[in-house]
Amino acid sequence: MPITHVLFDLDDTLLKNSTQQFLPAYLRLLSQHLSRFAPAEMIPMIVMECTAEMQTNNDPEVTNFEAFYRPFLAQLGVTFDEIQPWVESFYLQVYPSLKELVEPAPHGREVVTYLMDAGYTVAVATNPLFPEIAVEQRLDWAGVGDLPFALVTTMEEMHFSKPNPRYFEETLSLLGVSAENALMVGDDPERDILPAQSVGLHTWHITENASEAESPLHGTLTDFYQWVKAGKLAAL
Repeated sequence: MPITHVLFDLDDTLLKNSTQQFLPAYLRLLSQHLSRFAPAEMIPMIVMECTAEMQTNNDPEVTNFEAFYRPFLAQLGVTFDEIQPWVESFYLQVYPSLKELVEPAPHGREVVTYLMDAGYTVAVATNPLFPEIAVEQRLDWAGVGDLPFALVTTMEEMHFSKPNPRYFEETLSLLGVSAENALMVGDDPERDILPAQSVGLHTWHITENASEAESPLHGTLTDFYQWVKAGKLAAL
């Protein structure tokens, strides 16, 4: 069966983003911004605990957004209406400063536009732990925010997260495609490659070290771009 859909992870796939730098900076800024609701030093722990709880959600009726906010609001002792204006102002006014910590991956925009022009359906299968307003900015930082993706997974829409295989099943369902007709491109073996393979997706492992590859198809994003241009994707 031919490949018709290509799914890209975002962080460290289309966007070079060091978690070791980005996450502490993100949590520090968020904690400062929300310090009226709890001591700033407590907020990172609360956010990480609620994120971990969100990632255990396996209820198809509960979105990741709901799975995060239920414990988050309870721990802070506030209502959604009380805190949401502050969360929104954080993502509009403060979050953009984190752009300086990331950069577009080489050939990211080129490979996405090449695939779209060639008739493939392209989606961004990023771990849906962040709201749409944050993901949209990271797409802009990656240089692909203006491109017509068929789907971008966010916490508001999705009900599962990586590495749960049900995340990939839900993504495929939203795209209306069978796993055998889709290819997942990602850098994380535990969150992208192995769970995608477990539901039948083809995979390309973004890595510079072939000995660590968890997929027969592997290499840098530049390697993937050259491979696609050589007609190898069409031959799968």
